[in-house]
Amino acid sequence: MTLFTSLSWFYAKQMGKSILYMGTYTFWFIMLMMRFLIRQHDSFGKTDYGNFVGEMTLIVQAAMLLFMVFFYKLFSDEYRFGANLLFAGSLRITALKIAALFVNHLLFLSFFTGLQVVLVWQFYRTWGLPFSSLYTETASYIAVYWLLPFVFAFFLGIFTALLFGKNRLSFAWMMVIWLAIGPMNTQLFSRYFHRIPFSDIRSLFYIGPLNMDDVFRDVVGYNVSLPTYMKLLFWILTSMMAVWAILWKTARTTKEKAAIITGVVLLLAGDAWLFPHLFTGNKLVFSYADLAKENVYYQTHNPTIQPSTLHYSIERYDIQLEAKNGVHAKVKVTLRQIRGDTLSFVLYHHFSLKRITDQTGKQLPFIQQGDVITVKRSPNRLTDEWTFEYQMNDSAQIPISPHYLFLPSDFSWVPTKAEHAPFAFVNVHSSPVPVSMQPSHPIRYTLSFHGTAPFYTNLPRRSDGTYEGVVSGGITAVAGMFVKEKIGPWQIVHPADWPNLERDWPVFERHVRRIHHDIVQMFDLKEAKLPTNIVLLAPHGEQRSVYSSDHLLLQIDTPYSLRSQEGTLMYLPEIITEGLLWRGVHSSMQKEVFQELLARWFQQQLALPYSGGDLTFDLTLSVDSPDVKTEEVLRQLSGEYERLSDEKKQTFLALWYKQMREGADGSWEKVIQLIRMVQEGQT
Repeated sequence: MTLFTSLSWFYAKQMGKSILYMGTYTFWFIMLMMRFLIRQHDSFGKTDYGNFVGEMTLIVQAAMLLFMVFFYKLFSDEYRFGANLLFAGSLRITALKIAALFVNHLLFLSFFTGLQVVLVWQFYRTWGLPFSSLYTETASYIAVYWLLPFVFAFFLGIFTALLFGKNRLSFAWMMVIWLAIGPMNTQLFSRYFHRIPFSDIRSLFYIGPLNMDDVFRDVVGYNVSLPTYMKLLFWILTSMMAVWAILWKTARTTKEKAAIITGVVLLLAGDAWLFPHLFTGNKLVFSYADLAKENVYYQTHNPTIQPSTLHYSIERYDIQLEAKNGVHAKVKVTLRQIRGDTLSFVLYHHFSLKRITDQTGKQLPFIQQGDVITVKRSPNRLTDEWTFEYQMNDSAQIPISPHYLFLPSDFSWVPTKAEHAPFAFVNVHSSPVPVSMQPSHPIRYTLSFHGTAPFYTNLPRRSDGTYEGVVSGGITAVAGMFVKEKIGPWQIVHPADWPNLERDWPVFERHVRRIHHDIVQMFDLKEAKLPTNIVLLAPHGEQRSVYSSDHLLLQIDTPYSLRSQEGTLMYLPEIITEGLLWRGVHSSMQKEVFQELLARWFQQQLALPYSGGDLTFDLTLSVDSPDVKTEEVLRQLSGEYERLSDEKKQTFLALWYKQMREGADGSWEKVIQLIRMVQEGQT
């Protein structure tokens, strides 16, 4: 123990005096302070503070390489100048030296990493971010993506010194290892790694974030999970095993050789235990490959639901969500006006249905094919109560885990009566879009949630902790990283990494009220009240809105403040009008062109910047792969539209919308005819 203490003190002084070692920490610290200054004086007004720590990715990657070089030089210099000859050249002495170095490195590393965590926290407090799990998860992110790579760098540097000694080839070797295994590879070879799903064995080779600009998502939190820790631990154990194995050349006795074999076997056993856990439980919302797989699914799956299986109505849902060991749902559905012996429901295909029982407890036979569940019944009741029990599995499209849920009101997270799947692939250049599953008539819901994550639903809370209410348009259930804030009459749910909203909210509120009011007047939507419960969450980066009778889900993907004209407000007209005017309507060519014109009209009325450029070009862009004839029609339409006065533009848009909702055949000739009639004052 005295020898270990002496070695530790000796190496502590060496490391403390090293320009390379302490300089790396200084470089790391200065770059973090520079990020603080840049963010403090950011002319663009970025507020996505969750992604702030991702901006340090390149700095951490550079520091990892510098640490590898330092430990290689320190250890190889000793062997070069014969420092190891001061002691008996035994396995014990070499192992003690490595252990002493490692303990000192951990102490320095823990101190400087802890200091940076405190600085980041203070930065968040300065910008008014309310205290939440964001702070603790930020520390977790820094531990896994900043601290652990530097632990890995220690063993890689020592192994290189033992393998090569003082040899120039060692620097080439370290560069290869750094590029192949280190966190840098996900940046340099992003196109390759984006094609690898988390469940693929090749994902073992990315130990850095897949995108340093996208390390945090609303509700879900950081791209950190237990398998992420395990991957880094796997590589640390592997490098330790390599160091221990290469010490074989220092072993002289049978006892020392046995110790090396035992150590290698134990470390190998540790890796073997970790290995099966490395590829399950990751946050799929961050996986480009898994999202692409989901896109392909909806490109190739378009289920057909027989109208004869939809002869029933839903009066009530009683929902139990259990979010502890996985996420499980038990949903009792009260059915009325049942006709026929076969009924169909829509339920997201990543949810695994276990059983369906009727009100007597009898299990009903069913078939789950993709998003459609077909149930056989005895046709002797006009009313019934069926209980669906299923596991809600995580997917790239719908994030689900005991730590986070995102279940919007227009999504089929409970068995839903519908004629279509919850997503549709309508554009060859984009991802599948959500297709509203919202019921138009009032339904009574009760909901109980059992879990540890912060939870929100639009239903009123009862005294026993459950939620109950009658809602038109479905209910939203959200658990995870977000903050609830009360401003005047508004109850706002927003991402945890947004600063205090009181400064930005008045401008945003004014635009929301104005757009909503004008849409209601323009299109005679008398029943469309503006709810005071607003959910501002977008874990997938969507730009859309979902209206229910008692809450509004505004999915605004923006790194800027709510009052930013260029970053936020200019997108509001498109987002709000989409949700108000087209609920439950599939995308079509005319709808997309109409939306482009309507958004442009609102941007003009509100003196907002245009989200696009030339009108003809924007109209063509809004249509999926237009042919030459369609392009000519759009050019003609934009020309006729630009010649209208503001008042006639409003009249034309209102009449065109009415024409589409009344089931017009979709011919462009009728649209051109309508715009000319408006121009001539014939309407």
